Amino acid sequence: MYLIFTEDDGWHTSQLIKSFEKNKKKVITAKINNSSIVLEDVPKIIIDSKEYFLNDIEGAFVRGIPGGTLEEVIFHLDILHYLELYNVIVYNNTVCIEKSVDKIRTSSILRSENIPTPKTYVTSNIKDLNKFKKEIFKNKCVSKPIFGSQGKGLEILDKNNTHPDYENLNNVYYLQEYLDHPENRFIDWRLFVIKNEVIASMIREGKTWINNVANGASCKLFNPSREMEEIALNASKALNMDYSGVDIMLSDKGYMVTEVNSIPAWKGLQSVHNDRVIADEIINNFLCICKEKR
Repeated sequence: MYLIFTEDDGWHTSQLIKSFEKNKKKVITAKINNSSIVLEDVPKIIIDSKEYFLNDIEGAFVRGIPGGTLEEVIFHLDILHYLELYNVIVYNNTVCIEKSVDKIRTSSILRSENIPTPKTYVTSNIKDLNKFKKEIFKNKCVSKPIFGSQGKGLEILDKNNTHPDYENLNNVYYLQEYLDHPENRFIDWRLFVIKNEVIASMIREGKTWINNVANGASCKLFNPSREMEEIALNASKALNMDYSGVDIMLSDKGYMVTEVNSIPAWKGLQSVHNDRVIADEIINNFLCICKEKR
């Protein structure tokens, strides 16, 4: 039996279920915040009030981890760690998810591996925040919450917006240089990596600087250069991901990795790739890993 931890039963979950069914595998969906663990002689997990022995679970596919208090987030991750302790394959693995969900840790790892990323400054000190804005980012920079996705909570700091939303950021300020595209276009690229191969890619173009699909960006088929593929593969490898969505932007300094997603969406990608079913390729890789490690 296999689990899909998901926050909804929408398009992505439906695609994953179909892929499991094609492989004749039993799968159930679960919300991780509705799950409980039982630490007894025979380890179990409770999902929607029903008990499952961990020995009966071959793998868990993580499609969504909800936000919450620090304690709630740690508990949700502890559920995944708990499964792994009893040889249940978690995809991507829990440490990988922890690395990528935290933008500070992601940026630190990418920089340490010499993968091109925007200059980044992080502080919880207001004096240092003001110093960074004044001395390093003279014109403008981007403020991001360290936990977040789909462009939520992003702000440009400039002469018209001098202070980030302190409450939203919980007193941790993550600032990055603003990347101006050489042609003044609001575009970036998403490269989808599975098992050290870029299996799909697209260009996204929006009407504003926040140009992801959730904010209405248009998606077009794109064939990346070898340089872009190598950057995406190296970024995914640095975070030890089985599969990932790597976001790349272009500035006057060259290509830069702006995000490495361990729980990436692929609906936009699928819309421009009629030659393959991306969910099938993800699940085929997942099942292969489960077979190898069990």
